[in-house]
Amino acid sequence: MKQKPTNVFASLIVLVACVIATNAQGTLKAGVGKADITPPIGTPLAGYGARAAKPSTGVHDPCEARALVIDNGAEKLAFVAVDHLGFDHGMVERIRAIASQATHIPSDHIFVMSSHTHSGGGAFMEMLPPLAMILAGKFDPKVRSFYEQRTAEAIIAADKNLKAARIAFGAGEARGISRFRSTWPPNGPIDPEVGVIRVDSADSGKPMAVMMNFAAHPTVLGSENMTFSADYVGYARRAVERLIGGEVLAIFANGAQGTVAPRAFQGDDQWQKAENVGTILAAEVFKVVLMIKPQDAVAIKLTRSPLPLKFVPPPGFPPGLAYPPTYDSEVSAVSFDNKFAFVTIPGELSSILNIQVKERGRMLGFEKTFLLGLTNDALGYIISEDEYRHKTYESTISLFGSNFGSFITNEAFASLEKLRPAAAAEKK
Repeated sequence: MKQKPTNVFASLIVLVACVIATNAQGTLKAGVGKADITPPIGTPLAGYGARAAKPSTGVHDPCEARALVIDNGAEKLAFVAVDHLGFDHGMVERIRAIASQATHIPSDHIFVMSSHTHSGGGAFMEMLPPLAMILAGKFDPKVRSFYEQRTAEAIIAADKNLKAARIAFGAGEARGISRFRSTWPPNGPIDPEVGVIRVDSADSGKPMAVMMNFAAHPTVLGSENMTFSADYVGYARRAVERLIGGEVLAIFANGAQGTVAPRAFQGDDQWQKAENVGTILAAEVFKVVLMIKPQDAVAIKLTRSPLPLKFVPPPGFPPGLAYPPTYDSEVSAVSFDNKFAFVTIPGELSSILNIQVKERGRMLGFEKTFLLGLTNDALGYIISEDEYRHKTYESTISLFGSNFGSFITNEAFASLEKLRPAAAAEKK
């Protein structure tokens, strides 16, 4: 007679445990927001020394910060992509401070991803003045603060727009629109993979955000362009939004594009070529969006590794520069459902090292590993010892020594190891 109540009690315990587990993850919510980060006309553009820091003459298409906030009830994070050459770590920390105070998103859960367009705003570099002047023009603290404030506003807007959501992950390949640009090795590798995060509104069932990850310099527009533009990135975003329709916000995250240039073709001028590259990328993104099925919940794990660094100027670098004694940066990683990993790289990783990181992710049990280049910092080129030794162009702006590429790659390996799927951990 006493056995039945005991079974009922045991069943209740199981039921309560299930409810607690469900609540620990909670209902998935997401929000999007954007802000215009185009500086005043007359501000120099950043990226090409051949421009000689001349003032900009207009705006072809606005430079923007586009944010996606994801909250699964246990973890809340923000991805924000900026049309910019590269925000340094000081700028990222300032953005995090502003946004975190307003949204209560932990600072290390905010990921600032620079597209690396060479037609974005300059005047932001305060370290290494001679190099800064060449790449971005004369430093203006008000312009730097403008970039920081507007980017934080995009995150804050996304957080205010949080609503019930569904999410999916997938990948495709956009071939023919990128090429290996370095001088060594001959015919070096590229990565045509396109990573996609699709976020739908749970109410309407329609996409509210699509984040695409692809590796190629946004340099279809050359140094002769003097107007602000997101380059092929802007065309890709607009094409994705046009193909999907509705209120979707397209977000671009560059990959390991250190040694990868766009392959621009079929166009009467640089604008048509940029549009062609962007449209081809968008078509592949749209195909992936149609193939993947969103789910109501997702498990999220994060890890962050602070990096104290020391400058090591390459041979032939201008002498007499005032280098800080140390420089703080980071490598971080996020995993979703123990299947999809995103590793942040604080600069421009070579495609050779990119392959190594993705292979390590596969060995650890992830279905896909994606790299978010120029995220949370912009430390220049991150290349292998062999690339450095062969004195490639990238080695001339590799500011932390010949073994810096191996160091960052190992940090990426360690981040993936911390997040590795349970099944892979059990087999080890």
